[in-house]
Amino acid sequence: MRNQGETNTLASNKQLCDLDEYSLAHVFLFLNVGDLDRCVLVCKKFQHIIQRVVFPKKCKHALVTGSDHGAALSPYHYTRRKRVKLDENWRYGRYEERSYFHHNVMYISQLAIDKDCLYMTHGGRLQAHRRTKSVHMIDTRIAWMVGSVGDSDITSLAKKNNRFFAGRMDGKILLYEHGSGQQHLQTITNDIIKAVDFNKDVYAVTTKNESTYVFNYSPPDRELLYDGDVFEHSHVYPHAYETIKLNNNLLAVGKFHCSKKRALQLIDLYSCTIQQLNSPSTAVYDVLWKDEQCILCGNFDTTMRLVDVRTGNDEACWTDPYNASVYCLSYNGTYAVHCGMKYHYRTNLYDLRAPNRCVQMYFPLKKNSNFSPVYRIAADCSQMFVVTDHNLRILNFDADWAATKDYASI
Repeated sequence: MRNQGETNTLASNKQLCDLDEYSLAHVFLFLNVGDLDRCVLVCKKFQHIIQRVVFPKKCKHALVTGSDHGAALSPYHYTRRKRVKLDENWRYGRYEERSYFHHNVMYISQLAIDKDCLYMTHGGRLQAHRRTKSVHMIDTRIAWMVGSVGDSDITSLAKKNNRFFAGRMDGKILLYEHGSGQQHLQTITNDIIKAVDFNKDVYAVTTKNESTYVFNYSPPDRELLYDGDVFEHSHVYPHAYETIKLNNNLLAVGKFHCSKKRALQLIDLYSCTIQQLNSPSTAVYDVLWKDEQCILCGNFDTTMRLVDVRTGNDEACWTDPYNASVYCLSYNGTYAVHCGMKYHYRTNLYDLRAPNRCVQMYFPLKKNSNFSPVYRIAADCSQMFVVTDHNLRILNFDADWAATKDYASI
């Protein structure tokens, strides 16, 4: 039998590479990408564990880049190592910034993205710009457009696949199919259209002062060259809302002001009933469906809330460190929520797994005395698109060389 001295000698001679793969993988999960890159060079055992176990696991749990939805919106195909590195850049505020489409007259553009194009509105025109893999990130030349700048301003935009649905200030709605080139313009009200959304053949529209409309869409018969109304009224609710989002038979709506602090409501399209949720909000500026049961809402009271529609109660709440209202939201489908804030072109990054904690804040460069809110926001796994009242700003996080702007500890 070995004595105590021999046992201590054997334990002291044991090296890190002598540990089993499970223990090594657990240790490596605590390292950043730079340290892992150095560990890969130590031996083939380390290389195998890091590339086959560590990077896939870190990528799966990454805040921003772990989402398949975010990756599908990007024009790039990143390796797991690169996606982990990108996630570190998001967390530490490492990015480069560019601004485009400056206009002197204040105007709020509507925004949507996919892996091929950036879609923006300017006045009454919807225009597409190709996304590129150059340092400029987009081609400022117009790839295609619908409408003209002189038309009534587009106030809201919804996109799914190749279908675009927009509302205008003159009370008209525009439906455009990019694949077929078909477009239809129909007047539904004399009021300003505030928000629109659609799901399959169900379309919802809310106005600034009057009502909320739900329509059924009937595609025109091409053979008959029918040019009549393609939207048929399904129901009209005598309430106007600031924001709306459809999810199957449920319509999440947010009021611009509610003195009873019940600004977040739910409309059941089957029963035509309106339910006031228990989230204590005076005003709701934007809503998103996290999944079939939960809503994310950005509020006047400086909070973003996660609300369960089954109970009507808040499940979690995040408060802005600078007491600014939340103007708009973007959700990556897993854990990350980007919020456009009221002041200083600022956006916040929140993790749904960590309530009441701001992961990072991004302050784009301020080139004048303007302190614009962020009115619209969209993001994929490496880029964030921010609409201010005078331009579009793009933050590129695929910039390992960029300076770190870390405001997480404020």
